[in-house]
Amino acid sequence: MIKLHPETAQEIANLINTIDCSDLMYTDADNIDNRIYWQAKGYKAIIKLKEEYGIPHVQYDSAVRNMSQDWYANATLTEAA
Repeated sequence: MIKLHPETAQEIANLINTIDCSDLMYTDADNIDNRIYWQAKGYKAIIKLKEEYGIPHVQYDSAVRNMSQDWYANATLTEAA
């Protein structure tokens, strides 16, 4: 078993939490702009998890593909979440 530095372990836990929370917020979003924002936030965490820490995620390929599109790359919340 590999021991992680506590800061690395915390960052990985934060990314996994971001993925989970983004999925919940996406489900509760009341308009398409906010849904895209929350999807993009989750996609960014998935990409970072794979590219910086080597941890695979089933949605990695679609995250990379979607983040190359402007509406995901430039997504913003339209109101306070």
